[in-house]
Amino acid sequence: MLILLVLLSPNAHAGQLRFGFDFENTRIVSAAISTGDFDLPATFCTTADAKALIRKMRLKDCEALIGRYKILRDRPQVVDAAKALSIELSKPGYGKYAPLAAEVARQLREYVPADFHAQLNVHFIFGSLSDGFAFGDTPDDVYVDMKGFSAANTQELAETVAHELFHAIQNHVMRHEALPTAADAKNVAGPLWLNQLLDQLVREGTAELFTHPIADRAPTIYSAPKKLVIERNAKRIGGIRTTFESLGWRMLAAPPADEAAYDQIYGVMFYTDFDETAYELGWLMASTIIRQDGKGAIFDLLKQPPKQFLLRYQTFAQKQGKLPLFSPDFIQQVELLP
Repeated sequence: MLILLVLLSPNAHAGQLRFGFDFENTRIVSAAISTGDFDLPATFCTTADAKALIRKMRLKDCEALIGRYKILRDRPQVVDAAKALSIELSKPGYGKYAPLAAEVARQLREYVPADFHAQLNVHFIFGSLSDGFAFGDTPDDVYVDMKGFSAANTQELAETVAHELFHAIQNHVMRHEALPTAADAKNVAGPLWLNQLLDQLVREGTAELFTHPIADRAPTIYSAPKKLVIERNAKRIGGIRTTFESLGWRMLAAPPADEAAYDQIYGVMFYTDFDETAYELGWLMASTIIRQDGKGAIFDLLKQPPKQFLLRYQTFAQKQGKLPLFSPDFIQQVELLP
């Protein structure tokens, strides 16, 4: 395991943001997939990374996880990615990934104040179903899947790493939103679920500040498909705003029974199956706020109730006159939230 510590504070006596990189899982798995030798270390199944992958992909056990790796062996593009990654990770300093930490730190400095303190961990993995993820009960650990980054340059990979690390930073700053229980009355549950939806809009919208810049650059092999999704969503942003508001009304009028039911509604705008349209809406809102209040306003908003993010955007959008607005009735409901 390689740990890289990066201090974001220029003052040794001020707060420090440090993050560590762990390439061990992706090193072992990429080597196995590239060679076809799945005789993994005896300790592999007991590692936190293996357990996280089993949990994320909802697999039965480690045997099922290794079985998935063997299936990936039948996909030439994945094998090629594994071979290229394995070669780089065998080099001193992990080859072309040596400058990654410095680039991630540069990006985070734009939005994280110098007096913020935390010790975070980036686990590089291989073979999951998403580019990056984290769990709420281990808020200082984030996971980035190297399978999809074989064609990415340092900046592009760093943008996803920074996106995931910003989620970990949010966990330190944002308040924990209480989820409804079966005992909650409908008039209580609805606002709580709406608060949850707004909370996740804030989280993804502000983290998207790190990954959205690919839309402003010439496409690369890695960024071209992602750039197309962003451009497609930008063209239909009015409808995206309407969809989000509709989901908000759904939370109030017919609150989901539990987290599983909520997840199905949430997924309409936050999952890749539907182009993650909430990411584009959240980015538009965050970037609008930045144009008026500066980048420092984003970190300050994380400390406030999630409704303030939407209300702040609405104020600026009304003045500008060209941005999609939330309806007055919906704004009224949002203002009533705690």
